Amino acid sequence: MDKQYIVGVDLGSFKVSATLGIIDDYGELKVLDSTVLESQGIENGEIIDINSVASVVRRCINNLELIVNDQIKEVYLGIPAGMCNILEGKGEITLQKEADKIEEYHLEEVLTLSKVDLPLTDEEIIDIIPYRYTVDNDIEIKNPIGLSANRLEANTKLVVAKKSMIISRIKVFQSIDIEIKALLIQSEPSKDMYKETTYFKENAMIIDTGSDGSDVAYYEKGILVDTFSIPLGGSIITKDIAFCNNINNKSAESLKKKDIDLNEILIDTKKEEHLMQSNIVEQIILARVEEILSLIETKSREREYEIDSIVLLGGGISLFKGIGDLANGIMNKPVYILNPKETSNKPLAINSLGIVKNVYNELNLNNNSSEIQEDKQTKNIDKEDLELKNSRIRKRNNKSFISKIKKALDGFF
Repeated sequence: MDKQYIVGVDLGSFKVSATLGIIDDYGELKVLDSTVLESQGIENGEIIDINSVASVVRRCINNLELIVNDQIKEVYLGIPAGMCNILEGKGEITLQKEADKIEEYHLEEVLTLSKVDLPLTDEEIIDIIPYRYTVDNDIEIKNPIGLSANRLEANTKLVVAKKSMIISRIKVFQSIDIEIKALLIQSEPSKDMYKETTYFKENAMIIDTGSDGSDVAYYEKGILVDTFSIPLGGSIITKDIAFCNNINNKSAESLKKKDIDLNEILIDTKKEEHLMQSNIVEQIILARVEEILSLIETKSREREYEIDSIVLLGGGISLFKGIGDLANGIMNKPVYILNPKETSNKPLAINSLGIVKNVYNELNLNNNSSEIQEDKQTKNIDKEDLELKNSRIRKRNNKSFISKIKKALDGFF
């Protein structure tokens, strides 16, 4: 049996991370390792130097290949939520008389139809997320497979992104002979990891703060509703520290990473006699973190989010001690810092780890036939049984677009 690898890649302005998972003979996921390298050729989430990005990605992949002594040929790539728009889609089909029960191909058909009437020019659909199926105009259900029906409808969220952004990423991986198996909006893996915790609340705002910006995704009852971004992240803190202390960015980054507690800084700055004694670095960090969170809070109110809880992740601000209490004070909502145990020694790999876990969760390992269950027990799982077969049809939806773009790019390579 061929080894089944899942490799997730996250391209950021500050770092590039890749995580390697393997599906064992019993169908269980084992996360083997993550690698994090300093990013090059990316600014504000946009690729400005394809060769530089490709070089970093190649090194990440090489590091993972050394672990398994095998070649990695395909990856799943995350797209920041702030670079995506969320649109409504709806598809409906009438089942043929000979098809008395809903099967997977019916879901594929109705989901494909949900995007047919969408007028797009410089954007492309990267994902179709169904949130409701309706059977015979009556029964609403999340998974209708196996139900007897004459008519099937699907309400979906269509995730779209700029074609230019997608093309630049495809060029990166094409130049190093790596296939992008699928594109995923980054907030979906983050949401899945949050749902695994005891802190999960139905209406959640996920804030992923990176180097050059902060991406926000809003979920209602687990359904992706809206996204936005603000152009402030961890790098603005670094630049301010460098400017005020007349040092370079590398030295400023080191100062920023010192053991600083935002709660203690906040208490000290409220005491007038301690204000002048307060470290300038601490004052800068507190001021910028408050600014970032306040801007997000204001924008979420303007967009009329009904938030039950807030999830913070990313290397921009979530690693500061005391960030949870500070965010709670600004936003007046419970705040959960997403930092799964698998990333304890590499917290900047959280996004690529989330991709691996998200893809694995969509593998149809537990809902196959009894024959497949028997194969698991005998440690003999066929590759076909590990395909992404759930209602998302994410891989197949992505594949047509990616193949189309690759053909258009053949002249570049």
